[in-house]
Amino acid sequence: MKLQLSIAGEKDLGPIHETSTKILSETGCVFHSQKARDTLKRHGANIDGEIVYFPEELVEKAMATVPSTFHWRARNADFTTTIGKGGFRLAPSAGNIYVQDLDQGRRIAKIDDVRRIQSIHQMSNVIDFVGNNPCDPSDIDPSQRHLYVTYETLKHTDKPLVSYFAPYKDQPAETLQMVTLAFGEDDVLKNHHVVGTSIATTSPLSYSAETLRVITAFSEHNQPVMITTAAMGGISGPLDLMGIALQQNAELLAGTVYVQLVNPGNPVVWSPSSTVAWLKTANYSTGTPEGMLPNILILQMAREFYKVPTRSMAGLTDSKTVDCQAGYETMQNLMLAMLGGAQIIYEALGVLDNILTTSYEKIIIDEELYQRNARIHMGMDTSDLVSPMQLIQEVGGGGEYLTHPHTLSNFRMMWRPTVSNWENYSEWENSGFEDAVKAANKVWKERLLNAPDTYLAPEVDKDLTAFIESHK
Repeated sequence: MKLQLSIAGEKDLGPIHETSTKILSETGCVFHSQKARDTLKRHGANIDGEIVYFPEELVEKAMATVPSTFHWRARNADFTTTIGKGGFRLAPSAGNIYVQDLDQGRRIAKIDDVRRIQSIHQMSNVIDFVGNNPCDPSDIDPSQRHLYVTYETLKHTDKPLVSYFAPYKDQPAETLQMVTLAFGEDDVLKNHHVVGTSIATTSPLSYSAETLRVITAFSEHNQPVMITTAAMGGISGPLDLMGIALQQNAELLAGTVYVQLVNPGNPVVWSPSSTVAWLKTANYSTGTPEGMLPNILILQMAREFYKVPTRSMAGLTDSKTVDCQAGYETMQNLMLAMLGGAQIIYEALGVLDNILTTSYEKIIIDEELYQRNARIHMGMDTSDLVSPMQLIQEVGGGGEYLTHPHTLSNFRMMWRPTVSNWENYSEWENSGFEDAVKAANKVWKERLLNAPDTYLAPEVDKDLTAFIESHK
């Protein structure tokens, strides 16, 4: 029996949808793109300046074309996966400015950090996706970062790919061209879903021109669009948990409708990821236990009412270092997101300081936290009472199970940690008092030592390098 959190009763889901469509039809959503507004108008939306009003029938018709599952192809077929069923998928973080580790402390991220983190993700047997921008390289011109981050990702990985968010001018098209070169198939984008984009609304009730440019490009090329809502309650969303949930639902519906009008049947993944602001300083905060509650409700709406694949930011913390606070806030958010039904888990690999910093050691520790939660979500089998009863009766009172054949045949099936230390104090002392952070430091370094130099064929590497030089 798998464990699942729900906020609302089944009878509540319909009214939540109806209230959301009322917001979209009466208040509307701002679309800062003439091209997007023209598309929406052609299909029946009402336009007033930059505000788009969505008739209920338009929403219903568009939502009916969203696939509940889809295949996400990787360059290595062994990693190709199906989204919408089959358990959780762990994805990279995005947008962090700093990196830190035990050896060098906290520092501005550079392209070498991108290279190393992508390799660490690739060498993991836990992480399912690669790409995005787990740290933004300060030593690369902003106008060219999409080229270099995409290149380093393609060179050092072959798992399912999330693109670097590159919204300006021809950047989305250039990113898609580089992915096509790496696959070596001219029609790969037309025939397969191979690279998704993660975009965010501009709460409240708005989509920027840059975001819409990316949505349009990826939808036109048949690639998954993951829509993130990240309102801050009290600043860019209501200081009311139900209000945050309704605003998220309306924003997600508006973006999904647009994707479906551009390309009916295009994959969309809902990513409710809002929080409650720390109003003492009017800052973004991820440590609050209240922040995930509206997200769980919208995950439930996506899962049960709309039948849309889901994703959520999960491994977040306000802590500035890998300490106790980082542990309990990360575990809190991971557990709530995963039990709440998020199928893709992101911002869950090394995140510190409200998505400003990526910690090399916390990437490894977060893998274990993710695995703990995945095991909790599996629940336990309650269908067989006879076998355990017979075992208990066989051993009887005063007996022992340690040497019993049942224990010997099943102990390897039980969950075990990767960096946590479960030995007794004396053994821990003899190992040099190594804590989880020090153990994690060894793990990521070992992965880099064992990582291949490249996953690209020489001719593909040459083509990609030439492409970068011609598009600087």
